[in-house]
Amino acid sequence: MNISADRLVSIVIPVWQDRDSLADLLATLPSCDRTEIIVVVALDEALRYRDLQEHSESVRWVTAPRGRGGQMDAGAAVARGRWLLFLHADSRLPTSWLEVIAQADHQSRVVGGAFRFALDSRDWRARILEFGVRLRVAVFGLPYGDQALFVRRSVFEAVGGFRGLPLMEDVDLVRRLKRLGQMHFDAAAVTTSARRWEQDGWARRSVKNVALIARYLTGADPALLARQYQGRQSEAIVLMARAPWTPGKTRLQAFDDTTHAALRRALFDDTLSVIGTVAAADHIIACAPAGEARAMRRIVGAGCEVIGQRGTSLGDRLAHAFDDAFQRGYRSVVIVGSDLPDLPERSLRAALASLSDASDHVVLGPARDGGYYLIGLNRPHPELFLGIDWGTGNVLRQTLEKAAALGLLISRLEEWSDVDDLGDLETFAQAGRSAPRTREWARQHWQIPDGRRGHG
Repeated sequence: MNISADRLVSIVIPVWQDRDSLADLLATLPSCDRTEIIVVVALDEALRYRDLQEHSESVRWVTAPRGRGGQMDAGAAVARGRWLLFLHADSRLPTSWLEVIAQADHQSRVVGGAFRFALDSRDWRARILEFGVRLRVAVFGLPYGDQALFVRRSVFEAVGGFRGLPLMEDVDLVRRLKRLGQMHFDAAAVTTSARRWEQDGWARRSVKNVALIARYLTGADPALLARQYQGRQSEAIVLMARAPWTPGKTRLQAFDDTTHAALRRALFDDTLSVIGTVAAADHIIACAPAGEARAMRRIVGAGCEVIGQRGTSLGDRLAHAFDDAFQRGYRSVVIVGSDLPDLPERSLRAALASLSDASDHVVLGPARDGGYYLIGLNRPHPELFLGIDWGTGNVLRQTLEKAAALGLLISRLEEWSDVDDLGDLETFAQAGRSAPRTREWARQHWQIPDGRRGHG
């Protein structure tokens, strides 16, 4: 990193569904020549914070894929301060925080530190929890992220940052920092909202947190812990979808805008229903444009997570979608498009079964046009998506060649067709298979008298 350090401290604040907490926090933070404030917004929520951006001119705004560790790394990458302070949106710094870091700055042996943990609750159980945290820090020297970790930026870069872990990214960082120098744990308290303990139950959340750290310290995989902590399945099916109300599918653009949007919505709804039949996997919508993720979330409801697509080419978007899913701790990930209204459920189940042995494996669903309608992996392989002639009949062949060169086990599913152009639409309309919404759209807008295609 070549940016010169012209500030003492860069405060990095990762946010996801934290709009109100962030607004309150920003009002408490100083604006001076010794500090800078960097807010890192989850990519699929960027529009939600636009009003705060307009009224917070001194704040630097960054977007990054959702994930606290990755968001904090993104903020650190643009920071100019000699020290990085990582602050949760629902935490409040003590009045002496800047002086504490200024003193640490003069002690070369100090590489990082944290503040005392406190909760904004008068409940007696909050005091017990605070005591337990103080004991953990005193005995094991392991503060958590809600204690406002601070670290010399040069040291942070030397240890490789947060490393993209889906859970325990704060503990992992502290353990690596301690190998390089001294940690300063200050008596001044960072006050954190108690709402999560109040919502989840004081004892239940505390026991859960203790169990997680114990399992992590004894070698459990952070990805497995993240899945269990967040109540996730082991597998995920990702639906790559452009928001139906936005321009797209130009090869189907033979209708007025309203009719075209209705077709794309029908295709999307039917495909979503197909993946919804597979209860053994979590369902994720990778939405384009990313700024429409919030509106998409209102459509699909609580049963699906919605993330924003990243990248310009289809290959970029696929690689990033796999990366974002694996960052959530999934063991296997299958991706399909949103134009498969009559895809058999058996194809999805076969894909997941092919990936169940945890070997380095790729599963592909061949499409009749020389591409593929489904791809599944059990670990990221961005190389699979480089140098592919997207939109041609060579996609499947080139992908198989790359998979073989990478030494991946390859499974092929039955051939199927997506609804990609007018010819596909005619074939679908004549086939008489399932997909009630798309079939109803075809009944209204795609008449085929005497075997000839027409539309009205």
